[in-house]
Amino acid sequence: MVERQSKNKNRWVKQNNVEGSRVQTNTKRKKTNLVLNILIIIVSLLIIGSVYFVIFATENKNDAPATKTASSVQKKEDANLSNKDKKEQAKSEKDQSSEKETTSKSDDPNVSKVIKKNWKPVGTSQSGEHINSYDATSMDWKEKIKAFSEATDIASDNMTLWFVGRGKDPATESIGTISSKDEPDETYRVYIKWKDGKGWEPKKVEKLKENDKR
Repeated sequence: MVERQSKNKNRWVKQNNVEGSRVQTNTKRKKTNLVLNILIIIVSLLIIGSVYFVIFATENKNDAPATKTASSVQKKEDANLSNKDKKEQAKSEKDQSSEKETTSKSDDPNVSKVIKKNWKPVGTSQSGEHINSYDATSMDWKEKIKAFSEATDIASDNMTLWFVGRGKDPATESIGTISSKDEPDETYRVYIKWKDGKGWEPKKVEKLKENDKR
């Protein structure tokens, strides 16, 4: 009886030792698996980070020249616009300067003031050799009237011609005394000069105190 109990006790001890060893083995395996899983996760994150860094760095490298080129193009366009603006401003100032009107006094006692301006020729429809004509039906006469109108801002259909004659150079210069129908007491003496291929060009306007051609 005692011998049987001793055998049973030894068997129970052996079973406990086996089960204890099995538990320890399972525990170690679980720890090992946990460590491996953690290492796998860390390695995966490192790989992902490395790949992202490589891609990001490559994109920045590719974008840099494009950005630089775009910036250079923009600067060049801005410079062109600035130069264009400066040219337009200079042209505008030149045009304003050319249109600036100046007045002065005259030694002629009948002239209240002398008006000068950088007028341009009024254009012409004539061709060939120019003839300074005083025929009221000629094209040259009509273009003279246009030049008188340009110099005084008096419309041709509102203009009274008191006198039209030759200037110092009879071939290329003419003088006209005119007034408007609305204000007949304001009389102007207009000096014009012929420009080949361009027509009559106003040179000077004198505002008269009295109409000496009435």
